[in-house]
Amino acid sequence: MNAAGNPVTCPSCGHSIEEHFCTNCGEKRTDLHDFSMKHLAAESIEGLTHFDNKFFRSLKLLITKPGLLTQYHFAGRRVPYMKPVQLFIVCNIIFFLLLGKLNVFSLNFYNYINFSPYTRFGTQKAVAAKAVTEDALTQLAIQFNDHIGGQSKAFLILFIPVIAIGAALFFINKRKYFAEHLVFVTHYFTFLVLFYIAQYFLLVLPFSWFNKIDSNRFDLVVSMLGLLVLAVYFAIAAKRFYAISRVKAVLSALFIVLLFTFALYAYRMFLFYKILYTL
Repeated sequence: MNAAGNPVTCPSCGHSIEEHFCTNCGEKRTDLHDFSMKHLAAESIEGLTHFDNKFFRSLKLLITKPGLLTQYHFAGRRVPYMKPVQLFIVCNIIFFLLLGKLNVFSLNFYNYINFSPYTRFGTQKAVAAKAVTEDALTQLAIQFNDHIGGQSKAFLILFIPVIAIGAALFFINKRKYFAEHLVFVTHYFTFLVLFYIAQYFLLVLPFSWFNKIDSNRFDLVVSMLGLLVLAVYFAIAAKRFYAISRVKAVLSALFIVLLFTFALYAYRMFLFYKILYTL
């Protein structure tokens, strides 16, 4: 009601607001003090604090209790935690702010034309057709490396439906809605992004300070360790969310990690040809 004691019409849905909130859509009734600087400052601080609490609470549960955040989501326990896509987007932004071009989803130009399996997909021939001189090749490499960092994050969300389809096929006997697989994989991929941040600062960056270590062997060890961690996490999360045995959880983890590996190579090749033919 307004100052005269009369009901106020909700500006969002048109229903009558008799208390502080609309019973139809939840819109808050506007009062004169809403326009004060004091109220605006208090509301902003409350919003930031509320966001922080949800974010860190979600991260803690995501990291320490694999699969439980997804369980809570579908059990209706959603208010204390961030929404799955919202959490993924925030972590994705942090990932690219901290790592930029140096991330697992993008490769240096010369990796594409010198190393397998990329050379098996015609990378050398495609580059030779575009850069016929040494100077042109150097310039192409510079432009390519400038673009791939930003391009690699633009389509990262495509991994989620691809892996979700794999999960839906593997757990088809569980008769879950595809949306349930999507949320589960969104949480899993959010952890994956966080893990690669930690891996870079704890392993990759310290390694760059030492020049006497075999970089090829180190890259292989780091890659294998990363896949092992992602497999263990998925197995624990799947066992909890899908209520399966340990054996099936391990098998599902191996399947998903293998699918992710193939998807990663495909993603890198997609980026290579997309950037190459748009420069």
